[in-house]
Amino acid sequence: MYRLILKENATRMTQGAYLWYEGEYPGLGELFLEELERCYDRLEEYPLIYAKIKKNFRQVVLRKFPYVVVFEILGNDVIIYAVFHTSRDPKKKFKR
Repeated sequence: MYRLILKENATRMTQGAYLWYEGEYPGLGELFLEELERCYDRLEEYPLIYAKIKKNFRQVVLRKFPYVVVFEILGNDVIIYAVFHTSRDPKKKFKR
């Protein structure tokens, strides 16, 4: 099993998304966090199934929300750099 490490930027993006969804509809932010947690569970088990998209970066597309999780595998660590909304400029998701 791999160990997840969330960078500060990923945590900040997650908090922003949660607050936005909760503001739109109470409880929707919680559903977002649940979906993200399922994604993290898959990453702990099978991070190598996701293809590299740029250099050593990989991404997972959330199933129910328009977000991707951008990560890199270093040894037994899965480093999560961004929880990125798909409508934003894709070039920005690779900035650390």
